[in-house]
Amino acid sequence: MQGRLLRNIKKYWILLPAAAGCGILLWWGGGEKDTISRTDPYRIGVVTKSRTSEYWMMMQSGMETAARETGAELILFSPESEADQEAQEKLAGSLIRKNVDVLAVAPIDSGTYPDYRKAAEEKGIPLISYDTPFEDPDIPYVGIDNEKAGYRLAEYLCEALDHHGDIGVISGDTRQLNHRQRVDGICKYIEKEPNMQVAFLEEGYGNRKLSEKEIHKLQNQYPEIRGIIANSAVAALGLVDEVKDYDILVVSHDAQSDSLEALREGSISALIAQYGYEIGYETILYIDAMYKGEEVPKKKILEAELLTGESLEEYDEKYSQ
Repeated sequence: MQGRLLRNIKKYWILLPAAAGCGILLWWGGGEKDTISRTDPYRIGVVTKSRTSEYWMMMQSGMETAARETGAELILFSPESEADQEAQEKLAGSLIRKNVDVLAVAPIDSGTYPDYRKAAEEKGIPLISYDTPFEDPDIPYVGIDNEKAGYRLAEYLCEALDHHGDIGVISGDTRQLNHRQRVDGICKYIEKEPNMQVAFLEEGYGNRKLSEKEIHKLQNQYPEIRGIIANSAVAALGLVDEVKDYDILVVSHDAQSDSLEALREGSISALIAQYGYEIGYETILYIDAMYKGEEVPKKKILEAELLTGESLEEYDEKYSQ
């Protein structure tokens, strides 16, 4: 199905101005049981973390396709930055005031109890998370198993390094549970390796690259580093040019065109293929099933395969059909 989804990506959005310097993307598309009064068409309000990377644009496109297929009306808001929690909460509150039928959020802070959640509860508007779960397990989640993904990347890297040496981790904001879970998975695997350790953990680089100065500082502080795990493609792509003259392997998350090309060229050694398009698409299908009163699980876990240079040819053949 993923090949069909990727081929159906659309490249158009309507961009409208919004308050607080945020953009609005708006389009119209054509386990427990929820009991929601059905009207057609129904409105899905979505808030992403940002709109500044290929990953999030792919996510938005997948949502658009699924909304069109299900006949839902989709209103999608995005803050400028993954760090702008206040803007995200304001945008979610705006959707509540628009009386959307369902609200989906990829939370910038997984552990808070924001005002929009209380407002949604008071209005009887179901809240779900996607890409990044809330810490509250009662809020449904659509996305990959992030701890498993971190564990698998660490396992691959340790094998590639012959099970000895120090590694570093470049993580996104650990207020976000998906990044924290990835780090937990990495550490759980490294505990099994007597001759390896995580020498450093740098956080806050989900949608932001390390500067050249920051990278050189890490290289000077940790000259014995043999591998780096980046929890996002943006962070990984910021690393590869700076470490290319060193014997350092880089592995990462997110299957998008630039990270796949880096894998093809060998500057990234492995990727956990988290597809933004698929997560967006499956999130809307999950909401549609829930809205229709079908039985849905609390967590819809999507497959995230490990891609290497050896498996990339098979991947290309699979998704070019």
